[in-house]
Amino acid sequence: MVWREQTPASIGTLESIGPELRTTATRVYADAYLGLLAETGGALPSKTRLDFGRMARAMPHFALVAVTISGSCVYRLVGEALKERIGFNPVGQDYYDFVPEGRRAAAARAMEMVVRVKCGFRALVRQSYEDGTTRMIESLGLPLADREPGVDGLILFADQALDGDVSYQRPGKRWLGANLLRRDLIDLGFGVDPDFVDLVRAD
Repeated sequence: MVWREQTPASIGTLESIGPELRTTATRVYADAYLGLLAETGGALPSKTRLDFGRMARAMPHFALVAVTISGSCVYRLVGEALKERIGFNPVGQDYYDFVPEGRRAAAARAMEMVVRVKCGFRALVRQSYEDGTTRMIESLGLPLADREPGVDGLILFADQALDGDVSYQRPGKRWLGANLLRRDLIDLGFGVDPDFVDLVRAD
């Protein structure tokens, strides 16, 4: 597989990117996170402060990952709609194991940037499945303030297909992989990594 570098499509604030979000889950999550930032005076919210009532429509599409720098990105919690869409439960597994080897370091840089810099990103991704279908996904990843032993940071994602809440229960539809199409970096008041670049498929 041939890879090429791709710079972020845009750098903005969560307020500025809000109108560009295309799925219910990412819009609900962005609104709730902005509310938490207002309540904390701009400090990152903790998972214990998350108002899940405010985010009920997004919760089935949530994924919480624990990131260790130069290490792993392990799924801690995954919503039911997300598990149904990808065809299995990835809790306890390392996200990097699902990324092609040639792109693994770039994927780790993105996750580690969110934790180190305290920024976020929105990504548009084309996922491929065992039955030969593909699906366009919008993902919004934002950091949480929590620190745990052996973990450098937590990221909570809202991850929903652009075709919305449809049933994905059918044989042969297990998620195989994905190709990043676009990434927008989100400055939460702490900056972003100005040198960040992705690796994407060249074909």
